[in-house]
Amino acid sequence: MKRVIGLFCLLPHLIQAQTIPEKHYPQGFFRNPLNVPIELAGNFGELRPNHFHSGMDMKTQQRENLAVHAAADGYVSRIGVSHTGFGNVLYITHPNGYTTVYAHLNSFFPALQAYVKQQQYAAESWASDLTIPEGRFPVRKGDFVAWSGNTGGSAGPHLHFEIRNTQTEKPLNPLLFGFDIADSRAPDVYRIAVYDMKKSLYEQQPLMLPVKKVGTTYVTTQPVIKVKSDKIGLALNAIDRMNNAPNTYGIYEVTLLHNGAPDIDFQLDNIGYDETRYINAHVDYKLKKGGGPYMQLLFSLPGNELDIYRDLKGDGIINLQDGAVHELQMLVKDAYGNTSTVKLNVQYNETEEGEKTCANTMYPDSRNIFENNQVEFFLDERALYDHICFNYLEVPTTAPKSVSNIYRLHSALVPVHDFFDVRLKANRPVPEYLQSKIVMVREALGSENTSATTLENGWYKGRFREFGNFHLEIDTIAPRVTPVAVKPGANLAKAAKLSFVMSDASGIKNYRAELDGKWLLFSRKGNTLTYSFDDRCAPGNHVLVMKVTDIAGNEGVYRLSFKR
Repeated sequence: MKRVIGLFCLLPHLIQAQTIPEKHYPQGFFRNPLNVPIELAGNFGELRPNHFHSGMDMKTQQRENLAVHAAADGYVSRIGVSHTGFGNVLYITHPNGYTTVYAHLNSFFPALQAYVKQQQYAAESWASDLTIPEGRFPVRKGDFVAWSGNTGGSAGPHLHFEIRNTQTEKPLNPLLFGFDIADSRAPDVYRIAVYDMKKSLYEQQPLMLPVKKVGTTYVTTQPVIKVKSDKIGLALNAIDRMNNAPNTYGIYEVTLLHNGAPDIDFQLDNIGYDETRYINAHVDYKLKKGGGPYMQLLFSLPGNELDIYRDLKGDGIINLQDGAVHELQMLVKDAYGNTSTVKLNVQYNETEEGEKTCANTMYPDSRNIFENNQVEFFLDERALYDHICFNYLEVPTTAPKSVSNIYRLHSALVPVHDFFDVRLKANRPVPEYLQSKIVMVREALGSENTSATTLENGWYKGRFREFGNFHLEIDTIAPRVTPVAVKPGANLAKAAKLSFVMSDASGIKNYRAELDGKWLLFSRKGNTLTYSFDDRCAPGNHVLVMKVTDIAGNEGVYRLSFKR
């Protein structure tokens, strides 16, 4: 009896010892980069299309131009400027092995802003990625470094803040560094999914189980879940909340226990940008892409190289061959340790379905090739996460711009990790003068994207990262360039800025502005280009030429004469 009692007392410690170890990051080293209390719009590890969120999205009171301060002593080590992603972004390297990142900024502190502008004019490029020498811009903790904004791929004013390991450049979970954010709320769990581990994830529909909360524990509505396979895997749909904000956030860790013993665990921390696309293997991509919820898998797919899982006494594959009732439990945690418990009982009912035959199976960790007289493509070993029964269909089209039929390459509901080349042959005559104006179009799930093509031995080659319906079409239409609220010959002596809007059906490749024959700096937000008047435009008469080129090489030009 004493041994039983002793084992019972030790059980929580044994379970904890077999889960992913707790992280011990420096507490209180980094300050809040804003002068307002931290309130989050998004947290680390939150599930986003094709990536995990890599930091904290800090609210800026729904406005721009809040002062941003250095989180600790260090030096500005890198600057980025782009119309996508982080927009204007600043990196500060610190002496303790970490780098902080501040993104979606409007502008940098004056000396740094002048330096960036100098480099942009030297390169004749607004988009920039600059490595800064260590001694050029040292900063102290609390120094003003930038104004917050809404640049890049931002949907509203906020500050995206990251803490990275300087050596590996991997983002870490900032909530583990001791910031003052009130959170005593455990995650909410909505549903569980059960998968047949004898089948591909993409060749089945999971058994979806809603859960209800009884006291402090989530349980299924049925006491015992009967399943048709003797080997199953689980996934769950859950979110987290914090005390003082209405937002929902991503969870941090889940541990699966099988008959009381820890089986597998995943923890969302230390995820690099080179591996973040593996989110498409961590969730049921097919279910989400088809309009369902995010279901996070408690097993690792064969082609998933994401290092967030830890096999404890198992690998997430639950063996039910004995026909007994198996007790499964999930401990769902946030970064502050608040935990929700989910319990379910499962049993194999010995009614497995027969195996379906497949004419063309493609596998992860293998080179997969498809080719016929009109279509060729090749997937490398990292492209697929689980095997698929590849399907193909050719559909005739009479669209006036098309020079090929439509070729359905499997389904957009199945993810592809790496870019791959698609080669198509035109099945309608293409005059030689139009061969450089061919673009490849991919359509799926109500949206389109295009790729520039090259002609190689009679094949037009494009590059994509998703399955779908592909065809070739001619694009001879130049991009449209339109000035905003200004007419030729206008007097702009009192204007603060000058803007253009550009548009094109196939996609913008680049743009270039010249004032009186010299390159002029125009920033980009979406498809709007803006120049803020400075000493590059002296008083007098000027001619501005804006050229915009699309991916087919068509060029749109707008010439504006004005007085300053």
